[in-house]
Formats: sequence, structure tokens, C-alpha cells
Amino acid sequence: MWKNVESQSVGKPAVAPETRYARVPQVAAHQTSDRGCENMTTETENDFVRRADQLYAARSALADTKRPRHRFGVAEIVQFLNDPSRSLTAEEQRALFADPRLRADYRRLKAQATTFELPALAAASSGNVNARRFDGGTIAIHPSRIPGQRYVIVRFDSPASSPRAMLLESTAGDLVKRVLPSADQQGEVMMVLNENDEADAAFLRLLADPTATGTFVT
Repeated sequence: MWKNVESQSVGKPAVAPETRYARVPQVAAHQTSDRGCENMTTETENDFVRRADQLYAARSALADTKRPRHRFGVAEIVQFLNDPSRSLTAEEQRALFADPRLRADYRRLKAQATTFELPALAAASSGNVNARRFDGGTIAIHPSRIPGQRYVIVRFDSPASSPRAMLLESTAGDLVKRVLPSADQQGEVMMVLNENDEADAAFLRLLADPTATGTFVT
């Protein structure tokens, strides 16, 4: 910016005013404006990102709430009883034992598919057992020469009545299903089980538990 400066001589009449121009320094207005814009832009961007994150989190939570969860029901019970390879997860077992109506449906459907029942032994029995009897045959557990290995032999009185699977249930609500091999001509089924295998160990534990009950299903 240029400023008009008039030069005057003290005590002398001004003959002709002399005009001089002096440069007055000033802060560039556009620089201050730019810095302000930068700060506003950064704050606006941060606020936008923050709001976007909040919106995404809210929508995700809403989607999880609306997403339908598969409910364990009668259809799953029928599949469990009729499909030898179908087992119940821990969550499904909890749902089954927590719902009295579902539990009643399970008992009813299981009775329709049952060929033989394995009853609990006398209440006076204590400790594990290695032999059990049911109406239609016997079960025996034999140790193997190999450490940790057990033989389970099921003998059916009628070879033609060999079931496809066996269900074992403890008093605590544990439910274990075991697919049975086909019986031979004498009606005998032999299984070689490994105590170090989780599924085998669970089956052996309930089979040796005198308070556990069982069901043979077709």
C-alpha cells in the first residue's frame, strides 16, 4: 500500500507541495485467511470422520440386532434322531434341556425311533462299570493291550434288529450319540475306541456311568 506524504518546510510558505510515497508494510490478508481456512478444513474433516465412524458403528449394531438367529426346534430334533451323522452342539444341547416343551418333544420323538432302551443300573451301584444289560442284548467294555484303547462289544439277541445309532444321556444333561457299525451274523457289534479321542472318551465315560441311560435308535 502506498501512502501520500506531503513535505513541508518549517517557517517557509509552501511553494508547491511535494508529494512523496512511502511503502507501509502490512500482513498479507490472504495468508491469514489461508491459515484460518486450513484450520477450519482440518476440523471439518475430523468431525466428518468421527461422525462417519459413529454412523457405521450404529448401523452395524442395528444389523446384528435384526439378523435372524437360527432357533433349535423340532425339525432339528427329527434330523438328529434320523441322521446318524447329525450331532448336537453344546449350544443346541443347552437349548434342548432349558426348554421343557422342547424337551417333551424330544422325548416323544425319541420314543418313536427307539428299538431298545438302556436303563440306569441300581442306585446302589458306585463307580464305573464295564458291563451292562438291556432288553435285547448286552454291552461289555474290555481293555486293550494298547494303552488308552478300549473295546466295546454290543451283542444283540436278534441279529436282524441291529440299530443304526446309540444315544447316551447323563443325569447332568450330557447327550452323546454314537453311530454303530453293522452287526455280524451273530448279532455282535465291536468298536475300538481311543480314550485320547474326545468323542470316544465322552462315549466311554457315559457308557461306564451306572446312572446314565441309553437308547438304541433305528
